[in-house]
Amino acid sequence: MKRVTGRTMARLFRPLLRGGVGAGLLFSFCPAWAQAPDSLVMQRVFSYSENNAQEAEEFQSNVYIKHLYQTEKRNFTLWCVPSMYAIARGQREFVSEQYSRMTFHEDGKMDNQRQVYYTTIPHNRRTMPTLLEFITPTLYQETLYGDHILSPFHHTNKVFYRYATSKIDEKRYRLTFRPRYVRNTQLVHGVATIDRETGRIIDAEMHGEFDMMRFATIATQGNEGSRALLPKSCRTNVEFKFLGNRITSNFEAAYDCPITLPDTVSVKGDRQLIDSVRPYRLSIKEQAIYDHRDSLRANSHQPDTVTIDTLMQQPKPRKHNYWKEIGSTLGESLVQRMRFSSEAGFVRVSPIINPQYLSYSRRKGFSYRFKVGAQLNLSDETTLGMTTRFGYNFKQKKFYFSLPLRLEYSYRDRDAYAEIAWASGNRIYNSTVIDELKRKMGDLPELDNMDLDQFDDWNLRVTNNLPLNNRLAVEAGMVFHQRKAVNKHGMMEMEMPTEYRSLAPAVSLKARPWRKGPLFTIDYERGLSGKNYLPYERWELDASLKHRMHRLQTLNMRLGTGFYTRRDKNFFMDYSNFRDENLPEGWDDDWSGNFQLLRSRMYNESDYYIRGNVSFESPLMAASFVPLVGRYIERERVYLSSLSIAHTRLYSELGYGFTCRFFSVGFFASFLNTKFQESGAKFTFELFRRW
Repeated sequence: MKRVTGRTMARLFRPLLRGGVGAGLLFSFCPAWAQAPDSLVMQRVFSYSENNAQEAEEFQSNVYIKHLYQTEKRNFTLWCVPSMYAIARGQREFVSEQYSRMTFHEDGKMDNQRQVYYTTIPHNRRTMPTLLEFITPTLYQETLYGDHILSPFHHTNKVFYRYATSKIDEKRYRLTFRPRYVRNTQLVHGVATIDRETGRIIDAEMHGEFDMMRFATIATQGNEGSRALLPKSCRTNVEFKFLGNRITSNFEAAYDCPITLPDTVSVKGDRQLIDSVRPYRLSIKEQAIYDHRDSLRANSHQPDTVTIDTLMQQPKPRKHNYWKEIGSTLGESLVQRMRFSSEAGFVRVSPIINPQYLSYSRRKGFSYRFKVGAQLNLSDETTLGMTTRFGYNFKQKKFYFSLPLRLEYSYRDRDAYAEIAWASGNRIYNSTVIDELKRKMGDLPELDNMDLDQFDDWNLRVTNNLPLNNRLAVEAGMVFHQRKAVNKHGMMEMEMPTEYRSLAPAVSLKARPWRKGPLFTIDYERGLSGKNYLPYERWELDASLKHRMHRLQTLNMRLGTGFYTRRDKNFFMDYSNFRDENLPEGWDDDWSGNFQLLRSRMYNESDYYIRGNVSFESPLMAASFVPLVGRYIERERVYLSSLSIAHTRLYSELGYGFTCRFFSVGFFASFLNTKFQESGAKFTFELFRRW
């Protein structure tokens, strides 16, 4: 995207200037960057939140939010952008309004209960939902919006910003800020008005870009107590550009509105109700959009043809085009996330054409995933839910699925659940099959090329998880495996079984002794003996820690071991915490705890393993300083993983990866002891993941 110049800022803020917002604040950037900031003023700004923390308390606020969407340019590619399907054709200007009750907690988190929603977008749909994150900037938190964009007003982030101050009068200072080293999507620049005596932010103007959008925000803060830590009004202009499309959105939020609606109110599409709670008038442009919509609705009730008849004439209602509606819904489901919800529950369907679920690695090639989720509310404390995952690997030409059904309920005022999960499982290897064939038939070279040691694993797991207290939980159940030979015809020719089964009671103990400490787990399975069932006994111990640090930095650590104390001659070494996943969840779940270059069969050839994984994630680490493209790097990550198994030297992987608005990519190298083995890469799409 192009650099945000002063002229662009003026264009973005032109509607705000007409409304008289931010007078004396806009475009007041201090040119004298050589001037050192007033250290006392900066100290008071950085410590204001801490000094007023004892006054902070939970409170609720009635919030009115208004959006104006304008489609400046568009083409057919807009249909493929999530949530843009509704405005990819027809009218070019829309208005949306909502009235909510927001609860602000002492820890800085917010809950939003939407009570009234009205929009001119067809079928009351919502577009660009990511804009809601820009409604309430948390200036005093480490991040301005959720888990992204480092706030210049938090002391831990001052290393990334350069500041300048200038005196407005005896009570107020103007604070100007900009990125210290490089412009980046995780940083903003702008100006704020500061109360000299306390360091309170009176108002702030910020400019930045994130996730395909450039934004300019004016926030006016509250005056005292908890409300001083949050805005009392906020106006933001956003510009979105993608493949020739250009959408602008102007939205504003007003807090502490006087009208309080009952908690039970949840209304969509009620024009009279939104008119009654709106705290101020619509602009001329917004009113014109409503008038145009009203005129279209009035005309839609006119008769299709006018005839002269002596009888009383009745206007013909326009026939409802169900086929058009069905076609529109099907077309939308191809590129949009679909959600159907009510008080009884919800159904979520991921878009069928979704590049985010397409990934590539050198070892596995291309893979595609698809999700369907549903939940049924049985009572206030009991829900029945399912998150179904499907996947297809193009290299293996293999279809995978996972169907977990979970019943969540309350046990001693704690959340417990019972789950039954059926899955096609991952492809598993059994080296003892080849060993047995070679003992019977001799060391024939062709045995190694017939895939006789590969099996498809179908499994069923039934478990119940009970939290004993806030730090300890126990899970118990049964695990069934049915492993079918990939080369069934070859196994029959060799007079070998084509199917192996196992049934085992399983117990897992989970403990987190400290609230922010590591999670320790102990897993135990013992296979039952019987006809066509394989007996075994397995133990696994695991410790994992996800430590969130300052400045959006995260340290992931995992250490684990597993071993078999009993096994059969036709034995499958199949671990719960050390396995080759074919349906990974993405960057955070998959890339930090697995080995990227380890051959699939290595997971199933040793009767023990010892593994360790460490990854460190941070913005503004290395690639962010690369000219031109570095500004779009959101986060970077380094990896170190090691593994010890039987009959091989210490295996290790080193890796580096980064994520931006378009994709995530990682580069890896593997070693045996210190000897280099091979290198590879992994790639996943990130485009519109938050949309």
